[in-house]
Amino acid sequence: MALTQTQLIAKLAEETELTKAEVKTVLTALEETILSEINEAEKVKIGSLVQLQVKLKPATKEREGRNPATGETITIAAKPASVQLKARPLAKAKNALPTVQKAKKVLG
Repeated sequence: MALTQTQLIAKLAEETELTKAEVKTVLTALEETILSEINEAEKVKIGSLVQLQVKLKPATKEREGRNPATGETITIAAKPASVQLKARPLAKAKNALPTVQKAKKVLG
């Protein structure tokens, strides 16, 4: 089951002995700071859990392709350049992953 924002706030309030309102304020400030840095195309490291990075995906030209079902030649349209956000889990998050057996049990 996913951890909702309300559950996260309650858990953090319990562990830090802050009020839920104070925790919510801190999370809101964290969110605003991260969004501001992403908007400036900066790399953002969130603790030792995840790293967010803005990447520029270049434009593609129109090209010829093939329909795999019929073998017919088709034209694949050009795509404009775009900006993407990449998230990379860091070692601490990777080390916290459950075993395959536990993941299968929980995820089905």
